[in-house]
Amino acid sequence: MPSDYFEMMLRSLNLTSEEREMVVKKRKEQCICDICPTYQACKGEKGEDEAFAFCTLGASACIETEGECLCSTCPLSREMGLAFSFYCTRGSETQQKIRDVIGMK
Repeated sequence: MPSDYFEMMLRSLNLTSEEREMVVKKRKEQCICDICPTYQACKGEKGEDEAFAFCTLGASACIETEGECLCSTCPLSREMGLAFSFYCTRGSETQQKIRDVIGMK
């Protein structure tokens, strides 16, 4: 696996829709978003799918404030070598990396 997650994500754009679905499904099975204190504020307000893989899919539509973040303890985050946190409020690893590169918060 490439050490730079951003580069890996760029390469993943060439996946078929079925391959992308499989990647997202695997990531949802590994993540711990559903037990995170920040996520608890809106748990159950959206579909069950929203409780997973914010690091891949982007920010939640219902979380308004940040609390404690478990991203650094997530097996999925460690496996993929992710550098950011608060994916549920700040966006996916790719989104945060782009904002960091262009100097935007």
